[in-house]
Amino acid sequence: MKARLLAIKEVTGLVLLSAITRTRRVEMGIAKELIEVVGADNVLDDPEMLDTYSKDQSFVPAMKPRLVLKPGNVDEVQEIVRWANQTGMPLIPVSSGPPRFHGDTVPSLEGAVIVDLRRMNRIIRVDRRNRMTLIEPGVTFGQLQPELAKEGLRLSTPLLPRRSKSVVASLLEREPTLVPKYNWSLPEPLRCLEVVWGNGDKFMTGEAGSFGQLEDQWKIQLAQTSPFGPEQTDYYRLIQAAQGAMGIVTWASVKCEILPQIHKLFFVPSDNVI
Repeated sequence: MKARLLAIKEVTGLVLLSAITRTRRVEMGIAKELIEVVGADNVLDDPEMLDTYSKDQSFVPAMKPRLVLKPGNVDEVQEIVRWANQTGMPLIPVSSGPPRFHGDTVPSLEGAVIVDLRRMNRIIRVDRRNRMTLIEPGVTFGQLQPELAKEGLRLSTPLLPRRSKSVVASLLEREPTLVPKYNWSLPEPLRCLEVVWGNGDKFMTGEAGSFGQLEDQWKIQLAQTSPFGPEQTDYYRLIQAAQGAMGIVTWASVKCEILPQIHKLFFVPSDNVI
């Protein structure tokens, strides 16, 4: 009887070891595919690193992702999305640094892959004349505001955004700004977007989608100021508040405000505040 139990345990152990080995080989194969897309330094599978993406400050249950990918440009994002279509892997885009609060970057499915866009942190253009800036999703409030100030501009912001918060993420989440006169519609100050749809195709919304490449648009004095279109559909409204479910945004144009040069404080006493 003992010999039979030992034999069962040995067989069970071998089966488990075989399953673990197969799983590990699959994981190595996946990692190898993705290393060819984003480079070895940008495919993260360290358990401690994965744990930092498994939860945030919300009440959403923790779940570890399978991998974290850090693309550096739109071409790499397209390749990742196409790979996800082929393999059936869920993708979760992340562009803000920690701490995170809303639970929308925590995996809800086993085997999900985090697409961390913080390497894509270029301020592509600051246009003082048209009061526009064009930025990648990894650009944060702490990074953008000082650069705009050099050009005499500022961004209309929500209440005390943390320095590590992605400007694009804030706009896509429709966080309300503090000055109503600059926020005449819910999407403001967001204008045009470049988005990679769920099938891997790249698309530009608004004015940007109607006149060729950005460089050609700049030559004819277009500044990606109009969010409407292309044609009769306002695609940017479809993408806002979708939390990455419709596609991954790879740049956005944003309307700025003139940075005031004169500040004057008023003290108005009152015996009755009603």
